[in-house]
Amino acid sequence: MTGKKVLSVAEIARELDLPESTVHYWKNRFAQHLPSVGRGRQKRFKPEAVEIFANISRLLKEGHTARDVMDRLSQDYPLQADAVPATSGGGQPNLQAVGSMDQVMTMAAAIGMEIAKSVGEGIRSVLAAEGGGAPDVADIREGLEETALRISTAMQETEALKAENRELKEKLAVMEAEMVRLRKDRREMEKYLLDKIKSVST
Repeated sequence: MTGKKVLSVAEIARELDLPESTVHYWKNRFAQHLPSVGRGRQKRFKPEAVEIFANISRLLKEGHTARDVMDRLSQDYPLQADAVPATSGGGQPNLQAVGSMDQVMTMAAAIGMEIAKSVGEGIRSVLAAEGGGAPDVADIREGLEETALRISTAMQETEALKAENRELKEKLAVMEAEMVRLRKDRREMEKYLLDKIKSVST
């Protein structure tokens, strides 16, 4: 492995013999488990991230789904604090991200309601099974641990969706800029051809 302090997506792709576009997708899909520094185009990965990318590749080649891979990463690697969305400029919120925050908050609220409902049903079922007597503490603890795991997974998936959303917005901005450039080139080409036709016909 290279001795550099941080690595770009292109360098990781070369090191693992993977398409750069694939590594770009993975860096957003599994961002919360990839140790990195910087943001956006300046984002670079710490050397230990290469092993995580290699494990992602191996798990997907073995036929695991992206969710399976996320679960495995959650077990094997800690969450990265720098995967939390940042503010832009002098501490002001990123307005692009704010546009989708309402949807994210609505989704999070729905997930929270489902989890609360599940916890309530679990506690009621434990109490009913005990015939109204004292519930088994081990059963309650197990139910709470399952709920905590579900909350953690839901939060990770929400973060992954937010990261994918940011990446798609960046790509859309690039495509729009390219479309403007192509339209300008077309107008210039039309003008050039018309001038040529006029010069030949006169």
